[in-house]
Amino acid sequence: MKVSIIGAGNGGIVAAADLTEKGHEVTLYHSKNALKDPHPNIMEGHVGFKGRLVRFQQYTQDPKLAVADADVIMTCLPTNALLDIFKEISPHLKDGQMIYINGASSMFSILIHNYLKETRPELQVYVGESMSLTYAARYDYMENEAAVILYSHHNLFSAYPAADTKVMLEKLDQLYDCFVPAKNIMEPALNNGNPESHPAPAILNTGFIDNRGDEFYLYKDGVTEHTIKVIEEIDMERQGICRALGLDAVSKAERSVRSKYFRESESLQEQYNTSPILKDLPGPSSLENRYIVEDVTNGLMLWKSIAEAVKVKTPTIDSIIHLTRLMLDEKYFHHPLTLERLGLDAGRDLNAQV
Repeated sequence: MKVSIIGAGNGGIVAAADLTEKGHEVTLYHSKNALKDPHPNIMEGHVGFKGRLVRFQQYTQDPKLAVADADVIMTCLPTNALLDIFKEISPHLKDGQMIYINGASSMFSILIHNYLKETRPELQVYVGESMSLTYAARYDYMENEAAVILYSHHNLFSAYPAADTKVMLEKLDQLYDCFVPAKNIMEPALNNGNPESHPAPAILNTGFIDNRGDEFYLYKDGVTEHTIKVIEEIDMERQGICRALGLDAVSKAERSVRSKYFRESESLQEQYNTSPILKDLPGPSSLENRYIVEDVTNGLMLWKSIAEAVKVKTPTIDSIIHLTRLMLDEKYFHHPLTLERLGLDAGRDLNAQV
């Protein structure tokens, strides 16, 4: 299959190596507007992977070339950068192509869908997203070495609209074997583990981060016997939103065991502190980090917006949003993801709109 990967960060590079090794024809696209270039060897089209050199089809910064004849266009980008970079490739899309947002779900497929309806109303493409990245991935820049630490399991996926999910999975299942069809686009977004895992322990450890951020490990240092209570309460509020929408309400602990990130039969705090996938990840070293900025503006604020529509109270989620707004520059909150920004009517049945 011809796959175009948009974004040459850690996730995109690992995906390029993995899918090439699986026999797919991979193009890796890196925006000219990106903050920095990848390793010179990546620009030459090769990366170390599983002890050998893997050569993907091509690396390019030409958006037209990037998506030409691609069956699947897969974005591996931070949510806050996704729309701007998508606008670079959108003029070159063709009917029948599939756009898969591979990352932490935030219903961003709706923004992409709406943008294409405005700018290219005759274009017929498919758009969808998964609950989380298909890998726990590592990339060593100095060595130009990519590694898969974990392939995701039970990764909820939905197209927008949900009627397209089956068609998209018929193709995406040829790339990955982890997908589980979701009821609709809200289900992966409400099961994205980042908004409940990252902002609260980071905000509550602001003093440590401000003074010794380079020494901070969120999952080992930030999740304690006290901060875990906030995470658990956010999780309870999230489950309440799920129940109000008629979606399965599965706890954080159960979801993370199911996805293989956590071990079974431990307390939630112990699961965070000892996770072989997460515990040794450093950071955040600053509050101006995606763990806080992205997971509040595109995570907790989206959950709050949905909660208000279905009449579910979220005092703990609200408090973390409030504290984050106090501590950070207001510029980060100019365009948060909300139902209004997504073009959904909070006064109507949300399930019927997606």
